Amino acid sequence: MRAECIESLVEGNREIEFTYQDKKYSITYYNDNRKNYISFCEFYKTPEDVSNVRELLKILIDGKTLEQVFSELPDSAFDIY
Repeated sequence: MRAECIESLVEGNREIEFTYQDKKYSITYYNDNRKNYISFCEFYKTPEDVSNVRELLKILIDGKTLEQVFSELPDSAFDIY
């Protein structure tokens, strides 16, 4: 999935789940006024919270940025809510 698609989904506060290397991850949001309102985590792990899509796409998974991981996965790998 292209970075522009992820950016559009995040701007719409759409929750995103995906599997990468047999691990499940999610992008969710806080509904309060905190600066770092975007929450990314592997399921059942401590989340990493960021304030914008640029920071989100720079998060590393196994040495790859989320932007790189997203570009490798087919659109069908994502569940969007």
